[in-house]
Amino acid sequence: MKRALVLAILSVIFVAAVFQMDTYSDARGKPATPAEVLKFANEDYLDLYGVKDYFKEETSKGSYRKDLLQKRIASGAERYYEIVYGTSHGTQLDGGLYEYSGYTREGNSVPTENVPWFAGWSGTQIQNLSLIKESWEDDAVQQKFKVNTNKFDRYQNTNNSKLTAYLTDGTFEQAIIEGLNFEYGGNRTYKDFMYRDQNKELQDKKVYTNNATPSKGGKWIDYVHVLQPPTYFSWGYGTVYISHNSGNITYLDIPIAPLALVEQEYDLKAEFEQLPLQAQTGEQVQVQIRVDSSFPEEIKTPFRWEIIQVSTGKAINSSSAKLTFTGHAQKGSGELVIPKNGERLLKASFKMPDSEVRIKFSVNPEGKTPKEKQLANNVLDSHPIAVKLLKPQPLGYNVLTRQVEFPIYGGAPLVAQLYLPRGSWINNATGQLHVTNATPDVFRQYNVSGNPVVDDPGSHISRQPIVSAVIDRKDFGDDPEHGKWLNPANPYSPAVKEGRVDFQGGVQRTYKYDVTSCSNGTCTTRTVTDTATASFPQGTDRKLYEMYFYHGRKEVPEPVVDSKIEQNTGTSLSKKLLWRTEPYPVDVIRWMYHLDKNNQAYQAVAVNGQYKRSFTQQGMGDIAWSADRPQRQEYQTSRTAAKEGQAGKAGYDKAVFATDRELQRFNYPVKSGYYFNPAGSYSFKVKTVVYKPVKDDTEDHKELVQRVIDSFRYENDLIYINNKKIAVNLSNEPLAKQGGGFARKTGILTAASPKGVNGEVLLAVTDRSTDGSRYSKKVVELEHSQDVKGDTHEYWKKVMEGYSQSSTAGSNTAFEYKEFVKDGQKMYQITEETRVTIVINPKNSYLYTHANMADGEYPIKVSVGNVELGKSKLAYRTLGSIQGITTLDGMTVTVKGSMFDDLNN
Repeated sequence: MKRALVLAILSVIFVAAVFQMDTYSDARGKPATPAEVLKFANEDYLDLYGVKDYFKEETSKGSYRKDLLQKRIASGAERYYEIVYGTSHGTQLDGGLYEYSGYTREGNSVPTENVPWFAGWSGTQIQNLSLIKESWEDDAVQQKFKVNTNKFDRYQNTNNSKLTAYLTDGTFEQAIIEGLNFEYGGNRTYKDFMYRDQNKELQDKKVYTNNATPSKGGKWIDYVHVLQPPTYFSWGYGTVYISHNSGNITYLDIPIAPLALVEQEYDLKAEFEQLPLQAQTGEQVQVQIRVDSSFPEEIKTPFRWEIIQVSTGKAINSSSAKLTFTGHAQKGSGELVIPKNGERLLKASFKMPDSEVRIKFSVNPEGKTPKEKQLANNVLDSHPIAVKLLKPQPLGYNVLTRQVEFPIYGGAPLVAQLYLPRGSWINNATGQLHVTNATPDVFRQYNVSGNPVVDDPGSHISRQPIVSAVIDRKDFGDDPEHGKWLNPANPYSPAVKEGRVDFQGGVQRTYKYDVTSCSNGTCTTRTVTDTATASFPQGTDRKLYEMYFYHGRKEVPEPVVDSKIEQNTGTSLSKKLLWRTEPYPVDVIRWMYHLDKNNQAYQAVAVNGQYKRSFTQQGMGDIAWSADRPQRQEYQTSRTAAKEGQAGKAGYDKAVFATDRELQRFNYPVKSGYYFNPAGSYSFKVKTVVYKPVKDDTEDHKELVQRVIDSFRYENDLIYINNKKIAVNLSNEPLAKQGGGFARKTGILTAASPKGVNGEVLLAVTDRSTDGSRYSKKVVELEHSQDVKGDTHEYWKKVMEGYSQSSTAGSNTAFEYKEFVKDGQKMYQITEETRVTIVINPKNSYLYTHANMADGEYPIKVSVGNVELGKSKLAYRTLGSIQGITTLDGMTVTVKGSMFDDLNN
């Protein structure tokens, strides 16, 4: 099992926006040339491991691959880099991809990014493999793979503070776990690594469990042979060796995460889930606060509500205001238990007093239980909003973003009035009204117009700023464009976010005035300058936005179909089959929109549906039997010849019927010893209508036709004599003697056992295999379109949400949710018809009855047995059994006398 690291060995990842490191590495910025990539990597290597100029421009394997680095740099979007030497090598896979992209500084092969597991997979998760402990010292590993111990195997250094700032124990253990989580963890399954469908049956199984350590015991550092340690921004590289019951040893590449990726800050965050901004006196108000935890374990932390009547500055009275606390805490303060990576919802309800109310809430305010660095989101305060009139603006279920625009301070001028204390003004007034986005996670693409920097000649400075911004669905925790769907229990209840804009500022202007002083009769005048200042009004403008969420129901009702067999009796020659066709997964999209400031859509986006849908429909089949040449017709010529007393063989094409006048009272009189050739021709038609994503001939039709063929039976209990002078039945089975004759035993011909007396083929099937014209197929594609106004067949609509055809039109009406078939998928209605003819004794072989066949009546029966569909693997197995036809055709032969009677006469 071989696999490259997604961010391969020595990838230098410069992602300052993610890691926000306070080391000198941030200041370096993003490398602009391959040479800078080497320079930065060497700086880190010296800093962490004390090795200078580790990465050379050339090694024994060749020069470092500037082409790969330059390609990454030029791409702009990809902010990581591979330092490899030499050329691509190893096994060449499909598409020209080589197993390795080059070599490390020490000459170890570096797996190519995203190379699949071309050796397959046994299904054992990585942590459960039979790993070889301290493989670098194992004789078998050393002999087979030429492994040498190096100083980074089980490395530990607790004296380098720059290293222990990330790896507290000074080992690579946590970096290995983070690397495995990143590369193999989460929801990644074998399908992500599969090559040429090897071991495809395992494609949905996970290859690694997040944070898992070796099941054999110990830590990863006990098993991982380190070939290259990580730096601040580059991935390290290692290998584990795996023993097998066969005695064979294989290996797997192990990613070692950059140190910057190992550092994680866990956080508690409190948010107003519901903060009513208006209420009438006496109205019951409910405030909801959600506390989210990113801590990977259950935590217990202090919390406290403060609900204050602004006019008095005192907490509202629990009895008069009917203050209650519900949710995950039934009191106003105490200890809150939050599950790992979980959340808690706390609710406070009260009767609105006759003045505004201020809501305050804190959770772990001192950051001690548990320890936190980010405390700003632990404390909530509604001031100065309070609970008053503020109409929220709704953003519908299908809105991705909406542009908003509003004037600050209700559009009234914000004025800074300068007063001239004395003298006259010098120069213009200068300053700035600062209009600041206090909620950048609400107001995106924030911009302020109508607020130039102050450089005015007057003293009355007026500004009327207008804020424009974008409200983004992602900020409400919902990102369906990128596969993150928020599914509230009540889709009618929106998430509410509050946007705040703070405004404050001031101006200043210089003025001058003259000061005259006199001494000893002499007066002098000097000019003095000073500065006057004035402030703009300050405050906070607030807006409330409601975001609604609905991303479809998990299951859409299946189309209503019949599941039955009509006319399913033993006498009906035709049957109609109705069943539900097998389901096929369907990828769907829904349309979501970007809205302008006038609430009009200016861009539509096709967003993948949260759930796959399942296409199924009414399957249909018709089976109709007929007797093309029944017994009475086949033997008519011979019977007529006997009635007319014709002599000679010419008139007796199928059988020799008795010519004796006294025997003519029987329908089909024969004498033993003469030939009686089985005969008859029967046909059936099978027509099926099914739905498939491909146009190929269907197994549904092929199997049904074969099962109907196999159900045909022709039988009689006449006693024949074969070429070996042995008394046999129709099936060429020897018969036991009984009295002066032989015991009867019914002989049966079927498609599976078509041979009879003398091994002759007495039953022939003519179908599409012998005559292509007996099969026909009509394929009709069920049209669909992603376009809102495009044409989509109603059968598609029956399996998607948002349509009357699937009884889910209410989703479109209530939640603006309607699904469309994603482009690139096909579904066909396939109608197939096959005509089959079964001929008895197609060569009209002459079969002689035994001269000692006893007198009596010998019935010939043509029937159709039950067709057992329950054993099929196909969808119509639910129908159970198709009732056969008790009598498709038949007659009774009356045996009187034998050929010896005629010879003696």
